[in-house]
Amino acid sequence: MSTRKAPEGPFPYPSHPDWAEHLYEAVLNTCAAEGFAPVPRQAVLEGLAPALGQGEAKRVIERRRDGRVLRATAYHVEQRGTDGALLLLNVALHGAATLPWANNDRTRSEWLHPAPDNQSRLEELVDQQRTVAGRNVALERARTAQRTLAATAAPAEKDAAVAAVKNAEDELTRAKRELEVREQALGRRRPLPVVRAVVEDGVPLAALTTEEVRAEVAGEVQRYAVDVLLRRARLRSYDLVESLVQEGQRESTVVVLQRTPMIDRDGSRRYVWRGRQVTGNNRGDARLQVYGLAAEQLLTGVPQYLLRLPGEEENRRLVVRGLGEILRRISTLLNAEYADPDRDREGRAERALRIAQVPARVVVGARTPQRLEESLRQLNVHEHLRGQLNYGDMDRGLGLWSTLVKAYQAKGVLAELLAKEVAQGRIAAGALDEDAIADALVGARALDELAVLLPPGDEVSPLTLRDVAIRCATVMVFPPIPPRPENHPPRGHMPTGRYWPVVRAALQEAPWSQTTAARTERRTQMWAAVVAQHFANRGPLLATQGLFNVRSVQYGVRPDVRSLSSLLTACRQGDAEAWEILVRRHLVPGLINAPEPFVTAGQGSEKGEDRKGVRRTPVNAVQALVNAYVSPPEGVTRELLVAFAEAVLRAPESAAGAGLAPGTFWAPDAHGNPREGLIADKQWFDSAFPKIASSKKPPVGPPVDGSTGEESEESGPPTAELDEEIPEDALTRMTRLRSDLGSTVDSSADSVATAAEQIGLLLANIEDAVRAREEADAQEEPAEVQKLYVKDLREIKKQCAEIVELLDSATVAVTSL
Repeated sequence: MSTRKAPEGPFPYPSHPDWAEHLYEAVLNTCAAEGFAPVPRQAVLEGLAPALGQGEAKRVIERRRDGRVLRATAYHVEQRGTDGALLLLNVALHGAATLPWANNDRTRSEWLHPAPDNQSRLEELVDQQRTVAGRNVALERARTAQRTLAATAAPAEKDAAVAAVKNAEDELTRAKRELEVREQALGRRRPLPVVRAVVEDGVPLAALTTEEVRAEVAGEVQRYAVDVLLRRARLRSYDLVESLVQEGQRESTVVVLQRTPMIDRDGSRRYVWRGRQVTGNNRGDARLQVYGLAAEQLLTGVPQYLLRLPGEEENRRLVVRGLGEILRRISTLLNAEYADPDRDREGRAERALRIAQVPARVVVGARTPQRLEESLRQLNVHEHLRGQLNYGDMDRGLGLWSTLVKAYQAKGVLAELLAKEVAQGRIAAGALDEDAIADALVGARALDELAVLLPPGDEVSPLTLRDVAIRCATVMVFPPIPPRPENHPPRGHMPTGRYWPVVRAALQEAPWSQTTAARTERRTQMWAAVVAQHFANRGPLLATQGLFNVRSVQYGVRPDVRSLSSLLTACRQGDAEAWEILVRRHLVPGLINAPEPFVTAGQGSEKGEDRKGVRRTPVNAVQALVNAYVSPPEGVTRELLVAFAEAVLRAPESAAGAGLAPGTFWAPDAHGNPREGLIADKQWFDSAFPKIASSKKPPVGPPVDGSTGEESEESGPPTAELDEEIPEDALTRMTRLRSDLGSTVDSSADSVATAAEQIGLLLANIEDAVRAREEADAQEEPAEVQKLYVKDLREIKKQCAEIVELLDSATVAVTSL
């Protein structure tokens, strides 16, 4: 840094070290008085004080006899009176001082769970990116050497130069191909960084820290976080960057101080403190764009040539790392540019003028630091779910899921539900680490925290952890209710137990008695969004349409007590019920979220020349696979079914083989052996398990008499057959018919959809025949033949009219149900 005095201007310089110490003292004393845990000292000195605007440190501090404190007007408490209460400091920050927060729930669906396997794949991806960069440099050098070769050079030299370029191009092509494989292994996503409260001397404090990673990995994660934000920003109806340039930033955003431990290439370790935008993520990145910086540069180091001061020699190997030094150089350059009367009106100084300082609420204290990340995430979720921001369906589902998990925690029933329904009472609720399990369920920790819930006999592996996570999601989204009490009046209030009201309140639903398809669809989409996060490749939410029905919402879905290995063993031994449970509760997520999906939405996603298989509803595809066990199509055996099930379950972890992409596998033959050369995809699936006429069957309803299934201890024969049938009483008949009504409606809707699809194929066939006749310049069909076709089509139309009349009558009748 030059010893010359920095030029004055609107862009602020970092606070003096003395004022940084005063600020920490004020924060410490204020937090002690309010009963909050403070931020660490280094967070204030390295992450907050350098980022403060001109005179902000002095403005927010008040000196008293017993020491310095924050002025009462300079801070406020968010969520006062709760465990998630936060003490926020209201200040103006340098416009280029903060980074977008990767844990933003608006982009949650674009991240993978932070499993060790995913982290290893990310390391390999970053290494391959570095290899590709090196190959690019080598190719450019080879081309430069070829261009600078003298015209009089010997033919051998020219041939050698051409060969060097060709070899460099081949090496680059191979490196890019390998990079593509690494991207596919991660589903073109990245594992979400795990953040926890900073702990110093055994005491948790009000700042976050990530796991220690290589500097290149930290930079790649930050780059990806910005990339997914930019994808979301395309939905805006205006240019956010230009909006900030013209109007500045009016909203005060929430910022948390976060530490990123990094390992440099030479093996040295360093701790980087930066402010992270919890709210206003897109504004944080847009401001950096105006300043001409990339977010990953602000984290790992800005190249010196981007911030070279007047009179300073350029050094392409030098990077500026300290936040104070980065902001000092930015302000010096822009203030000098702004002081020039002949400055460019479209230059950086002029464009960044209105965001030289921006309002922010910085977290400097927390009531419960261990839950700091959760409190900030809920703040972000609430802003998105209840605000006016564009929110994708997948991210909305994950936001609702985060709200639901917190609701279970707040009611104190999360551990109880999982211990009872998932662990089947093998472990006491008090023995579960509820906070760790909640973090794992929302993706803030690895799924290893769920190992305690695994069924007996299941080893801890990515497959079993993913399966138990899906079991947890299913039972939490569709919680079971207690059996109907004996002598319960038909129109009496149905007791729904301890879990169903939690879901209803979190999702803001109508009472239990008001069953609607919209509620079922909403819960199903949320379940699909949660399940998709456990797979590198994500299928569309519509691919789960119809897989849960109204009864699943009303009465819940209880997980099977058997482990995956036990279910597979039962399937090998001929247990059809075990096969149905395996398909519907364990295979469906893998069938939808595979690199080559077997179950799709059945509509627009399959349009185009590259469409595979046939159009069918998700329910039809799943039911066809279920039926194949008891009524196998030609060529399908029990060995094939079990082999297919095992391949789907382990597919996400299967490595790429010869001719295979990661996560794909060869289709099994009748003996269960892989048929090399025939990839298992939708086309194979639809041919092996053809479309069926009816894809619904009435589900088994819950007991209405409150019976437990235990054998009676009365003497005498357990059953007796009378001479005459006992007439069914009206109440029992009403209950039975009502319970069957939902499945009957679904079956009718599926049949009508199938008929409409067949008529569409009929129309396409006729139009193709007309075009073919015109191209061939052939004669039209005789009038008699055309009349016969018209007669048949009118008969079909008449039947459709009868369907419409019947539906109108059903609509009128159902209002009296």
